[in-house]
Amino acid sequence: MSDLKVGVVGCGLISQLRHIPAYKKLKGVQLQAVCDLNEDLARETAEKFKVPNFYTETSKMFADEDLDIVDICVPPQIHAPIAVEAMESGSHVIMEKPMALKASDCEEMIRIAKEKDLRLSVVHNDLFHPPFIKAKEMVKNGEIGEFRGMRIFLSTPKHDMIDLKDHWYHKLPGGVIGETGPHISYMSLEFLENIKNVDVFAKSFLNYEWAPHDDFRIEIEAENGFSSVALTYTTNYWAATIDIIGSEAMLHIDLDAMQLVKHKLGELSYIPVAKQSLGHVGQRIGSTLSTTINVLSGRQKIGTEIVVEKFAESILNGTPLPVDAHEGLEATKLMEDIVGIYKKKYGLE
Repeated sequence: MSDLKVGVVGCGLISQLRHIPAYKKLKGVQLQAVCDLNEDLARETAEKFKVPNFYTETSKMFADEDLDIVDICVPPQIHAPIAVEAMESGSHVIMEKPMALKASDCEEMIRIAKEKDLRLSVVHNDLFHPPFIKAKEMVKNGEIGEFRGMRIFLSTPKHDMIDLKDHWYHKLPGGVIGETGPHISYMSLEFLENIKNVDVFAKSFLNYEWAPHDDFRIEIEAENGFSSVALTYTTNYWAATIDIIGSEAMLHIDLDAMQLVKHKLGELSYIPVAKQSLGHVGQRIGSTLSTTINVLSGRQKIGTEIVVEKFAESILNGTPLPVDAHEGLEATKLMEDIVGIYKKKYGLE
């Protein structure tokens, strides 16, 4: 079978940092073209990554290139029309999160993919980091007892998002939570069953005129537990942690350090506390070293690399998609609820 030919739409940071390098590492895959409205950026990206062709119009790229895969790395407002155009030209499609801003757009993409017998997926990258994968396995195996809930904390430094007055982030429904919010949506849905209620609390610490709020708390209630989320854009540091709470133990995941720690303190006295503390140190060092060594040696991929590889394999070998399009739909529905509640509650409609 000949190599899969790939075209990437969007030549911005996430494309150059994650998607294009992932394709360049794959066997049986040829990165054939890139496309961006900014001609200089498209040309520079093609030269930088030794991609044969570059375009400024998706219609021309789809007409000129016989692409097996189209990877969409543009703002989510235009995911749906580009995905539909790509599938109409016969290409399988994968896109950055969120799948879309509206569930109806997701449903339309799913309908066309089914009609054309094409693969459609979305990059829910945090699900494919080693500590998250291991935590899911431990929960499934009953290692923390019955699932009770989860806590998610994401901190995005000011300079990376909230300070950028003219960035497209601020034009999303709900503003900045529309960019990082999809992460908490799909991570929560990995554990929650049948969501019943959602509430949102917001504050402004920086008082930027282009960002009504910059610190958020989101509470998601489901039949089997809760997800309590803190999103802040007011700090000068990165953080991405998840606590998975069970009846017998708790798991702490650090997605930046790639650490997973199991917490189970059955007795509140000096020796058990000391033993657990030492055990936590060992777990942190072990998980970080293991992931770092495996990634640097090429034995292990993380996040987007895994999603891209599994998507290509699903086309070549008929294996399951890394993220089914219906999962993208459900994550979009939850984000629509979150944004809708936030805007109504704070008079932003």
